[in-house]
Amino acid sequence: MKLDISSLGNAIVDVQFSIEEDFVSKLEKMSIPKGSMTLIEAEEQSNLIKLLMAEYGNSKLSCGGAATNSIVAASNFGSKCHFSCRVKNDDLGIFYLEDLEKNNVLHSTKVSESDLSTGKSVIMITPDAERTMCTYLGVSNLLSSDDLDKSAIRDSQYLFLEGYLVASESALEACFEASKVAKESGTKIAISLSAEAIINAFRDQLNSLIKLGCDILFCNESEARAFSQCEDVFEAEKFLREVSSQNFITLGKEGSMIWNGNKTEIIKGFEAKSIDTNGAGDIFAGSVLHKICKGKDLKTAAKFGCYAASKQVEKFGPRLTESEYRKIKEEFS
Repeated sequence: MKLDISSLGNAIVDVQFSIEEDFVSKLEKMSIPKGSMTLIEAEEQSNLIKLLMAEYGNSKLSCGGAATNSIVAASNFGSKCHFSCRVKNDDLGIFYLEDLEKNNVLHSTKVSESDLSTGKSVIMITPDAERTMCTYLGVSNLLSSDDLDKSAIRDSQYLFLEGYLVASESALEACFEASKVAKESGTKIAISLSAEAIINAFRDQLNSLIKLGCDILFCNESEARAFSQCEDVFEAEKFLREVSSQNFITLGKEGSMIWNGNKTEIIKGFEAKSIDTNGAGDIFAGSVLHKICKGKDLKTAAKFGCYAASKQVEKFGPRLTESEYRKIKEEFS
């Protein structure tokens, strides 16, 4: 069976809280900057969840992980997708795999025995819709080449890799192996830079992965500047042309900037009443890959990505419902 997209990424269950602005000062005292993605240990995360629950009550649980969010979006729009990850044989791990199946995402993942739990990310949303994330990777940090489904990569139009994986030595090796399989089989490679903190901490690892081959690079404005080490986003865009064949830089409500291999274009964003930016970049990447796999040009794909992202930020959480994905597809076509 021919697939559109195969991917590997961190399997993360999101623990979401709506917080007030005054809680941000408490986070900053814990060295957690507003708007950042911070990797933390299990005990630190547990203490943070207790603090949040004492202040705001119970959290909302949903399956997340950057690449997963993208793949779930693409699948709901009609792409045939496969996802490789690692979860523990615990309630969250079972919850995660059932969620993939519910969203028609193929996988060959088995729950594993481990002292480490399934990964969790505390997502805190302030009234300005900014999200601050504190992630404990758990057993997903042990993702390795053993978790790959090479036949799925060979059968796909695109392999999609999330930059977060470079934070783990074994996951980075899995990315190298997946890229090698993709190159040998003519499967194109798309990579997301994922987060400014990842770029700054793992620049060499990201560079080594991208140098193996990158047909499409996804990033937001701050990630583009961090990766290129250029203050101006237009200079950053020029830098990225040397890195990848085609590029998409998201610009928040302003839309996106694309490089199609010949010219740069700005794709205007859509009006939205933003309440939560969590998952906006993920749905953009999944939407773009879906359209490209269906034979659409980059400009059309970027417009669809911007439209989907504008609907995502109007909802709390990193995902939409099946009917909401369907409505986006119907409204845009």
